[in-house]
Amino acid sequence: MNKIFEKFWWSMAVIIFIALIYFTITQSFAKWSFYFIIPVLCIAMAMMRRFMIKRLEGNQNSKNKKK
Repeated sequence: MNKIFEKFWWSMAVIIFIALIYFTITQSFAKWSFYFIIPVLCIAMAMMRRFMIKRLEGNQNSKNKKK
């Protein structure tokens, strides 16, 4: 489930970034510049998911070694 959400956040970052580039070209950069923070937040969420996946896998491996 976590890997699905990680892929979701990566895809949302790409889609939103492409849309922002299009809107910036067709309209002005000043109007859309604030929205460039959204893909950055999506990337941060994907990285947080990746960190949590690694952490959960590490915990599962240590539990399996103890048994």
